Amino acid sequence: MMAIGVLAFVVALLTSVMLHEAGHFLTAKLFGMKATQFFVGFGPTLFSRQRGETEYGVKAIPAGGFVKIIGMTPLEEVAVEDQPRAFINKPGWQRFIVLVAGSTTHFVIGLVLLIVLAIGWPTHDTGNARIAEVFTCAVQTDGGCGPGAVAAPAHGVLEKGDVIVAVNGRAVKTAVVPDLAPDAKPGAMVKGGDGAAISMMKSASGPINLTVVRHGSQQELTVNPVVIDGVRRIGIGTQPDYVRLGAAAAVGNGLSLFGQSVTGSFSALGKVPGEVANIFKPKPATRTIGGSGASVTSVVGVARVAGEGFAAAGVSGGIATLIGITASVNIFVGIFNLFPFLPLDGGHVAILGYEKLRNAWRRRRHLSTAGPVDLTKLMPLTYGVLAIIVTVSALILFADVSNPTANPFNQ
Repeated sequence: MMAIGVLAFVVALLTSVMLHEAGHFLTAKLFGMKATQFFVGFGPTLFSRQRGETEYGVKAIPAGGFVKIIGMTPLEEVAVEDQPRAFINKPGWQRFIVLVAGSTTHFVIGLVLLIVLAIGWPTHDTGNARIAEVFTCAVQTDGGCGPGAVAAPAHGVLEKGDVIVAVNGRAVKTAVVPDLAPDAKPGAMVKGGDGAAISMMKSASGPINLTVVRHGSQQELTVNPVVIDGVRRIGIGTQPDYVRLGAAAAVGNGLSLFGQSVTGSFSALGKVPGEVANIFKPKPATRTIGGSGASVTSVVGVARVAGEGFAAAGVSGGIATLIGITASVNIFVGIFNLFPFLPLDGGHVAILGYEKLRNAWRRRRHLSTAGPVDLTKLMPLTYGVLAIIVTVSALILFADVSNPTANPFNQ
């Protein structure tokens, strides 16, 4: 199952790359630019076919893709007959759209996948607590109910699948109210809690009134906690209450998750120096996926996590996991590609913006329009940026092989 998950992720990633290049290609065609090549991969050509003025094909190394648009830079020699269709001779706003079309495609892919996930799978956390287990004793240990166990007040009153929406009239805000939870083995309970409900219950005495939804019907139930080690317990295990969303709600939820993914992408980029430094420690720290301390991973590490998620969640849950991971990767790549450094698309956007601002300044002073930026002067910086990207990518890849992240699905 893991191999299937890895293969599915690789296919999804290559499809995303193809769509990225299609964004550049289609917008270039829309504005009458001449595109002579559309390839997925790099290196030796495995397959290609000429259609009109464009050669379409696949190359041996599946590490990206490219579209060859005539006249992308002033360094390129363009035939006289192709000058009107050269990229460099088109209006600035058209060049801008072509340059950002790749990242925009990644953003659209990510958002659409998040919306599909919200509609097709119960992934939206309502903030309520769904009862996963009702125990026969108030304190649950690894071996179940130990000697001298105290009967669980919830047994016979609450049922597995009940959704707790309020405690003593106060709405539940997270998946777990610790005062209601048993002492389950580590990892068996979702961490968190409703601070308002905690303080209310720790100072409270007497029965607890629970508002629950059972089979679509809201009910008011009462349990009388038992006090064990100073904690009021009723003997239940809870988990987040996930539901599917309709199309309209899914769009809003997708936009919210998109924003979170954008924030997470910038956070991940900020952790790159620390991740590289960790490689050279005598005893590198354990690397994890998820949470505020999550490690940065290469495409190999992400593929492995995708495979582990697919294997752990079964076919339906595995597909949902792959969709979520693919959405996050697309959003991250879209953001990274817009950084204002050559050879990234964002570097070309930055140069275009500089040229427009410079010429606007010259016009205000009644000076003639200056020519394109001399890219030969920027080549040392371009090679430097490329060297940094390749080096850091190789180091993180080494970390994923020598010190792989812990399997988050075995927690």
